[in-house]
Amino acid sequence: MTFAALSATVLAAIAGAIGLTVLALYLLRRTPKPQVVSNVTFWMRAVQSSRPRFLRAARIPWVAFLISLLIALLFVGELGDPRFGEGVRGTTVIVLAAGRSMGAETDGETRIERATREVRSWVDRTTIGGRVAVVRAGMRPETLLAVTEDPADLERALSDFTLDDGPADLEGALRLADRIVATGGEAGQILLVADRDVELETRATRVLIPVGVPSDTVAIADFSARRDPLAAGEYVAQVALRSYSARQASARLRIFDGEVPLLDRRVTLHPGEGARLTAQGFSAERAELVAQLESIEIVGGEDALAIDDVAHAVVEPLEPLSVLLVTSGNDYLEAALAVHPNANVEQITPDAFSSRDDEALSAYDALVLDRTPLREGLTHRSVLLFSPRGGQLGAEGDADSPRVSASLASHPALRGVRLDGIRVGRAVRFGVEAGDQVLIRSGADALAIARETPDRRMLAFGIDLGATDLIEREAFPLFVHDALSWAAVSRDDVPLPRRLGEPLRAAAGQTVLGPDGEPVSATELAAIRRQGLYHVGERAVAFSGAEHAEELSAGATGGRFRNTDPLPPLAVLIAIALLGLMVLEWALLHRGRLS
Repeated sequence: MTFAALSATVLAAIAGAIGLTVLALYLLRRTPKPQVVSNVTFWMRAVQSSRPRFLRAARIPWVAFLISLLIALLFVGELGDPRFGEGVRGTTVIVLAAGRSMGAETDGETRIERATREVRSWVDRTTIGGRVAVVRAGMRPETLLAVTEDPADLERALSDFTLDDGPADLEGALRLADRIVATGGEAGQILLVADRDVELETRATRVLIPVGVPSDTVAIADFSARRDPLAAGEYVAQVALRSYSARQASARLRIFDGEVPLLDRRVTLHPGEGARLTAQGFSAERAELVAQLESIEIVGGEDALAIDDVAHAVVEPLEPLSVLLVTSGNDYLEAALAVHPNANVEQITPDAFSSRDDEALSAYDALVLDRTPLREGLTHRSVLLFSPRGGQLGAEGDADSPRVSASLASHPALRGVRLDGIRVGRAVRFGVEAGDQVLIRSGADALAIARETPDRRMLAFGIDLGATDLIEREAFPLFVHDALSWAAVSRDDVPLPRRLGEPLRAAAGQTVLGPDGEPVSATELAAIRRQGLYHVGERAVAFSGAEHAEELSAGATGGRFRNTDPLPPLAVLIAIALLGLMVLEWALLHRGRLS
């Protein structure tokens, strides 16, 4: 046991003074002098002669005296702020994980509940003889509690503590903690209270206090929505599920547009298995979608994490996209643009295009040039080129024995486009500059490239549309739709959910409402940490944590919670003892045992 507020010498002096004071009070108590009364005649005189006297008490009620003395000494002990343990000298920085996995629940207790109890215990011990600070390890590390010697400061810091919906940046938090220890200029240590460890060297001694046990979860690993290029005005929602369990699991998947149900299906997943589901055929001017898992069943277990059971996506309103098509005649390209849900296409010949000035062309959202060079000096912001023979981004020559040997499927222009097995009769090849992305390769030749600068986007496609079976597949109108959407970035109508941690920008004075409908502060806008739908004016923006779905780790030991202290704080035990002694004194007094 250690006293944090006062030294043992001071407490001994105070205890001695208090003991003498209690003794003096008992010696100075008013005690009636005993008188033997033989009859009623002498009663009044006996009463007068037995008036109380001071310093006449030769007999002290020792039971009452000892109880009073013990109560007084316990009060002195309370003044000294008694605590279990010997304390830690120097500066201790506690890193408390605040990522989404800390919300995992086992046996009715979440990891963060266990972790905060650990932090309280360590702060209580550390402030006996040293100083303590607490770093919150969320998506962006921050100091939760500055260096202090008062354990009461922690409760104020934890009063509004919440978890982020993304992963914890433990590495960044440990670096911050290491700097705090170094700034203190004295010996110190770092305590990492988390459900996983990281490989990072720190100058200060680092100790892991693991929380959590191995847990199962079924998660939404991806959720997105987009307009259907083959059905004007309709949209498609796609959701990917993943089981992070060694046992079979099932869940009810429901997708809503507001309160309108779009999909309701029971899905069974084998251990470690994933599944992708699609909901389509829905038409709406705009959509705010929510996917959620309900009634999750895991054989011999339970779903430990709730945050990965929900994901969000939006489909923005269709706005007209002004497109200028320059061609001498291409039925396939014209048809692909005709089914674009919001493209207003104007078609002209290459000769007419050469006579248009730059200002007139800037009125269009995108230019689509078929076998027509983009003249030098024209700086339109969005251009698609099909088999260009000269000008900007022009072909360097014909490709030898063209075929599709590789494609960049991750690029937005090829999202969902299957190019495997297509026949390529003729194609041109392009030169590649620094920063270009090669979308389609034929051996060493680039058959399609995308070039992006801060103020414009250009895409060149070298496969001859008259010598390929691509135009007979659904992949072609899908490619034209996606390529046009990527090029016309300022008019993109296929917004993907934003990543947590990214900023959300709004015009000066514009109010942003969060998922709970409350205004979002400027600090929160700098790095969004909660998933859900945000509203900037009438525009909805989805932030999703689905990409952070992962297996629930269980700390370094993989065992159950450690450092469980069965006893409450020592000060509480002393207070209980005081209350018990007061009740005992009251009981003895009323039984006449203290006289």
